[in-house]
Amino acid sequence: MKKVVILVALLFGLGMPQASAQEIDNQGEEIQTLFSGNEKLLTGSYVGFVASGSQLDNGFGLLMGARGGVILNNSLLIGGAGYGLIPTKQVTCPIPDHVFNHYITGGYGGLFLEYINSTNRVVHFTANTLVGLGGVTYGRAWDDNADYTSDNRLKHPGSFVFILEPGVAMDLNVTKSFRMSLGVSYRYSPNFKLQYAGANIVPETAFNGFSVNLTFKFGNFSVRFIPPSVNVPTVIVPPVIIY
Repeated sequence: MKKVVILVALLFGLGMPQASAQEIDNQGEEIQTLFSGNEKLLTGSYVGFVASGSQLDNGFGLLMGARGGVILNNSLLIGGAGYGLIPTKQVTCPIPDHVFNHYITGGYGGLFLEYINSTNRVVHFTANTLVGLGGVTYGRAWDDNADYTSDNRLKHPGSFVFILEPGVAMDLNVTKSFRMSLGVSYRYSPNFKLQYAGANIVPETAFNGFSVNLTFKFGNFSVRFIPPSVNVPTVIVPPVIIY
């Protein structure tokens, strides 16, 4: 009888690691938290090149620029954006002998935030906001007869601008590293004033307006980190016979 008891106790003791491992494996799912460790908070990044047709002084303006940043949790991009005005919108200059071929120029940039909804879907929507600063002036671009050595060309007034530009877009996943985005935004600049001798050259609302934006995005849009699983080996112990 004593031998049987010793045999049962020995087998039970050797089997405990296997039973304990099985108990751990069968526990409920881990509670999901923001910093759970199952995946990185930083999940990607991209840079995008933007062509934008925009309302400008009751006419049409063209901007070129770029945006980009890092993606958190596959849904929030934090980064920056910057745009420059292509000289397409002509204005009348009040400076004597400066009456031909003057175009609004300048640019702005700043903090860019973007919410990405269902990033793994082929087509999905995004919402974004730019908060930034810039400067706007005008000059005699593309004027072959302009005297660029004249001091008069330095007298063109300019305006410091604060920019708030919210927008929405639809993104198309072309490949894993390339996306196309088509969207609209509204540029608001409450302190825009382009004046000469105390008179407005263009209205103070001339820099406000809607834009249609075409963006080509290149990057790594979804990077997940899954730690390697640790398997507890099963220990098989042959029976021990005590005589």
